[in-house]
Amino acid sequence: MIYTFFLLGNPGEKYARTRHNIARILFSFIDNDVQKIEGVEIVTPNTFMNESGKAIAEYMRYHEGREIVIVYDDKDLAYGTFRISHDRGDGGHNGVKNVIESLGTKEFIRIRIGIAPHDTDGKDIKAPHGEAVQGYVMGQVSERRGITSYYI
Repeated sequence: MIYTFFLLGNPGEKYARTRHNIARILFSFIDNDVQKIEGVEIVTPNTFMNESGKAIAEYMRYHEGREIVIVYDDKDLAYGTFRISHDRGDGGHNGVKNVIESLGTKEFIRIRIGIAPHDTDGKDIKAPHGEAVQGYVMGQVSERRGITSYYI
């Protein structure tokens, strides 16, 4: 079995350090090690987050039989946490919604990476909703937070 990890995010330097690209940011730290694992491949779609499904569906047309794993940000999970699930809905995430629509199924593995805000004492703050969501997920990942100390 080959597991294909699709790192959802947005292409281009403008978006490289945004919270929406946390999957790509984290995998950049471990990519060399992951690439050595037999039966695992990493794919970074060159599409915007909310159009990821089209690229994934096209890729899977030529690579049938692989297990799909999508990796993406989740504004409702605490910063530094992960959740793994299978065969679930989109959870309000437009990128995941597009993947489900494009594949015609929700039967794939998801790895959600928490980006929910917290204050300087580490206490969780309510995640943004409504119009505030786009501004938050498109905000830059803070270097002072120490990405590796939270996630790796």
